[in-house]
Amino acid sequence: SGVRSILRAAAGGSGGALRSGLRLCAVLLAMVTLCAVVHMSAQKDPVNAVSAVGALGICAACLGGMQSMISLASETVTRLSDYSACLLPVMASAMAMSGGTVSAGTLYAGTALFSGLLSRLIARLLLPGVSVYLVVAAAEAALADSLLSELREFVGWLISKSLRVMLFVFTGVISGSADAAAVRATKAAVSGMIPVVGSILSDASETLLASASALKSSMGVFGMLAVLAICLAPFLKIGAQYLLLKGTAAVSGTIGMPQQVKLVKHAATAMGYLLAMTGACALMLLISVVCFLKVVG
Repeated sequence: SGVRSILRAAAGGSGGALRSGLRLCAVLLAMVTLCAVVHMSAQKDPVNAVSAVGALGICAACLGGMQSMISLASETVTRLSDYSACLLPVMASAMAMSGGTVSAGTLYAGTALFSGLLSRLIARLLLPGVSVYLVVAAAEAALADSLLSELREFVGWLISKSLRVMLFVFTGVISGSADAAAVRATKAAVSGMIPVVGSILSDASETLLASASALKSSMGVFGMLAVLAICLAPFLKIGAQYLLLKGTAAVSGTIGMPQQVKLVKHAATAMGYLLAMTGACALMLLISVVCFLKVVG
């Protein structure tokens, strides 16, 4: 029921992004078509002015349409980071109460560290890098410079590799380890060391651990629903614009000039980077919650 309501709300809120994406794609197709017509009708174009003007126009349109998506991705990353600061201490406390004392500290420290690093990396380096990527791609299309092509590829490589390395290290470090043996040892020690009421306290501790485990499970389920509620609508909005730009690049390839078609493809790639950043933050938090849930107390 919770997932259905989240999907309904996310789909309903994505209509505006879909309409703005369609407008952007229509503008890009119009620019590509106009430049192709002017280029074919022009007898001489020694400085390749049509290509340069078209590249600047496409870049301006993409930056104008992408700025809202950059702001949306930045806001989503910030909200996920703020929410993780509320959710993870509760999950760690519930895990420690249910017997996962070692795992609770490891998971909480690792998740808080990597979540903070990823949010700062995205805010200070990767989001500005998307704008730089698009501007360099526009300059490359206007000037047909191989050095600019290498610079654009390097910026894209830096963005993609940063996300991949961060998630790879995170998934390697964060792994739930069951502390059930420690719980059983503690229960046996309580039962044997305390006379008369030792068995009663032992049974009570088992009940307490079961209650804490139930708390951990319920918090984990609702925590994952909250993560989906935060990130699903922005993910769908950015994803819709990404797919529209990919379709626009495919259509423009049949009518446009090669440099401008490549620029539209690079704009779709830049939107894909925004989608990857939003998904990486959500995935990191979801993996953490799942790891908290998988530990057996």
